[in-house]
Amino acid sequence: MMARSTAVAAYATLCLVLILLHPGSCFAPSRIIYNSRTTSGKETPKPTTSIKGAIIQENNDITRKHHSPLRAGSSDIDGSDRALSCLPYLIPLIDGDRYGRFLFYTVPALGMADSLLLGPFKFVYYAIPFGQLIFFIGLSVLSRNPSLSRPLRFNMQQALILDISLIFPGLLSQLVPIQLPDVITNSGSNFVYLAMLASVGYSVVSNLTGKVPDKIPIVSEAAGSSIGF
Repeated sequence: MMARSTAVAAYATLCLVLILLHPGSCFAPSRIIYNSRTTSGKETPKPTTSIKGAIIQENNDITRKHHSPLRAGSSDIDGSDRALSCLPYLIPLIDGDRYGRFLFYTVPALGMADSLLLGPFKFVYYAIPFGQLIFFIGLSVLSRNPSLSRPLRFNMQQALILDISLIFPGLLSQLVPIQLPDVITNSGSNFVYLAMLASVGYSVVSNLTGKVPDKIPIVSEAAGSSIGF
């Protein structure tokens, strides 16, 4: 119920942003083009039948102005946004740690590195009451703030979608009516962790080099659609 309420609130916020960005397009009267015809030497302006075409042209101009796609390979992220765009990926890293427990047991050095790098962030993340929910809703709201750059909002939304995707493997394992062999569960857990780690690593490297990380299958497309323009 809470997730549904959050989705409704986010949708309402996006609609409000669209209205605030284009108040003229939402409430302005239709544009009428006049054509002059001469009657007894006098010009009498009369509306033509091109009203519909004028409206369509105006809407196309708005679409071309604001719907500029994120282009891979171009330096779309500038200045401090490069570092800020990496911070949201701490959430899927922390939440996805549980899938790496078998790898940490097999490769102790990897577990040690994880503890050293993410330890302070985990402490803050879990020390705050309802910290997971607060960070999640906060990023969701910020990702729809038009005052922030689009690459930064894109990375916020992409990190949230990665974090949401981590829920499904756990749900799937609970829905299976039989006890799976350890080799299958361990391999599946390792795969989820490595896939998450690869996605986060790709995003961080792309951000630091000034390129928008929009090549993650399904996830990037969903993130771009969620933030709009």
